[in-house]
Amino acid sequence: MRHIVVRPESCTGCRLCQLTCSAQNFRLNTHKAARIGIVPHFPEGYFEVHLCNQCGVCQSVCLVEAISVDANGAYVIDESTCIDCGACVDSCPQQAIFRSPASPHPYMCNLCGACVANCAAQALTWEEDQ
Repeated sequence: MRHIVVRPESCTGCRLCQLTCSAQNFRLNTHKAARIGIVPHFPEGYFEVHLCNQCGVCQSVCLVEAISVDANGAYVIDESTCIDCGACVDSCPQQAIFRSPASPHPYMCNLCGACVANCAAQALTWEEDQ
């Protein structure tokens, strides 16, 4: 399996990763529906990147066992089981489970790779699990 590695020091804040993520996963042209978060810090001049690192904390706190691991190794939320309690959102150490009008339930990175393929600054890359 492989996972996405974040190199925040390389992030330019262009939000192209967010736009391609939203387009790929929700067919929307907005960074606000992305499965990746970019938080600018100014005047310090850096960008904080929030992306699921597939740690599994969300699955362990889900009250109704709505979170499982798919064939790609990504944690996914079963919308038919999810009760939208927000326990996964509140417990995520990466702050990488999101809510938006694009989805009735929380969502996180599904390892589709659209963000990696379109990151011009190479702040996002694939790495093979050991």
